[in-house]
Amino acid sequence: MNYNTLTFWIFFTAVLLPYWFLSHKRQNALLLAASYGFYGAWDFRFLFLILLSTMIDYVGGLGVAGVTVPRRKQVWLALALVGSALVLCSHVDYKALWEAARGQEWSAALAALPRRLADFAIPLGAAGAVLAYGLVLPSLYRAPEVSRRRAFVWISLSANLVILGFFKYFDFFDANLARLLGALGVEVSPITLGLVLPAGISFYTFQAMSYTIDIYRGHAEPTTSFRDFALFVCFFPHLVAGPIMRAHTLLPQVLKPRKLDLAAWREGAVLIVVGLAKKLVIADNMAAIANRVFDRFAEGGGATVGAAEALIGLYAFAFQIYGDFSGYSAIARGVSKFLGYELVVNFDLPYLAQSPSDFWKRWHISLSSWLRDYLYIPLGGNRHGVAKQYRNLWITMLLGGLWHGANWTFVAWGAYHGALLVVYRVLGIADTVEGTDRGARVRRALRIVVMFHLTCLGWLLFRADSLATVGQFLGRLVSGISVVSLADLLALAFMAYLAAPLLVAEAVAGGERQPGRVLGAPLWVKSAACAYLLGMLLVFHSRQNVGFIYFQF
Repeated sequence: MNYNTLTFWIFFTAVLLPYWFLSHKRQNALLLAASYGFYGAWDFRFLFLILLSTMIDYVGGLGVAGVTVPRRKQVWLALALVGSALVLCSHVDYKALWEAARGQEWSAALAALPRRLADFAIPLGAAGAVLAYGLVLPSLYRAPEVSRRRAFVWISLSANLVILGFFKYFDFFDANLARLLGALGVEVSPITLGLVLPAGISFYTFQAMSYTIDIYRGHAEPTTSFRDFALFVCFFPHLVAGPIMRAHTLLPQVLKPRKLDLAAWREGAVLIVVGLAKKLVIADNMAAIANRVFDRFAEGGGATVGAAEALIGLYAFAFQIYGDFSGYSAIARGVSKFLGYELVVNFDLPYLAQSPSDFWKRWHISLSSWLRDYLYIPLGGNRHGVAKQYRNLWITMLLGGLWHGANWTFVAWGAYHGALLVVYRVLGIADTVEGTDRGARVRRALRIVVMFHLTCLGWLLFRADSLATVGQFLGRLVSGISVVSLADLLALAFMAYLAAPLLVAEAVAGGERQPGRVLGAPLWVKSAACAYLLGMLLVFHSRQNVGFIYFQF
């Protein structure tokens, strides 16, 4: 259920129509049901996974704060978890079962039900884990405060990382371990499970983990309401691709009554329209140009790609991923405003960054700040000397790259950005150029151009299907400027025509941070902007339905 489909907007309208006529408690119940329905539309089996993560951190957060979950609620949570595993993960063919029941074909109905013990592996495993945890809980509650707090936070972190690691990285590490052993003369066959990656698992796992950590640090208070905590974890506007919200920012908005604010609706409408334009007009059209280049390398035809064509393909992907991800974030913020919620700004004109550090203050801000607060600073940050600061930067970015996916290209992308951060610091280059005189403006412009191209080089690592493709692509880029064909000129002109006006207008308006600034503009400016955006959406929206890039993470 993508933002760029009619299905989502019908779904959202169905949620919004009754929403503001309900009490606060019923609003939360409606949003929770809608969020589970939204997530279940991707693959209903993974509802069990998000429920498991939610329950782990709900109990963990209360345990860290010294709040005992009543025995009755423990039983209710256990039954809900095991029951959901039984319903969602025991290989019931619900489509065949429904069709058989309608036709009263009882033999077919029986065939649609699980018959082997292996079909109940997940429910039985869930029951065993719940029973074991239930037996351990009393001793955890009786433990001294320091031990209790550490135990609950480590259980929460370990469980979340095991779930994330199993689904996202098992096949990757298993295949690479088999390859390493083969190189050492030990022949083994990798255990390839072919796991389907649950949508948004990296996002909601990081959000749930930060809840327990923030309670442990004293930055947030837990809630005893499981329904409200579950809504905090799976609030549908940002569930699949962020922004990653913190407990102290989003949870109070869940717990407190919300008021209808027409000004917020107007800002939300601006964000939604701009976000759709970024996705449908810029990102999806750029995808066609970028894919045409990168697919040729993946298919073994990279030798036929000229230097100019390769560079245009790289530029196209740079604007594709920006329009795609920032467009999603803008729509998520806009949809949330209609529901009375305020999500954090996730992008702040990143291609105007003057240095690597400046870039990460502008790009995917919710992830970069998460990595800073929960990884870089705990590693020591910049507190223990320059050498360790550089080490911590590099480790943080390396793991940040791995967070994006189980592929060596993502690891290399993280390592590359870590190296950029270190090199700029070693050379003593300031994050930004201050001043308004002509010299400062020229230096600032030059640094923006340099940083943009360094970022594009990183996008090559991000987009390529393998490190071998990266090498071939770089070989074509440095082979010398080839003759620019008419097709190259047309692609470049098309990119500029689609992307330049919207991105320039975004820079003038101040980006996502100030949607109200657009509403405060003179009437003729608002009318022209509205006509332009609607016209571009009607005429130049891509005919190909391209999924959001960050949904795969």
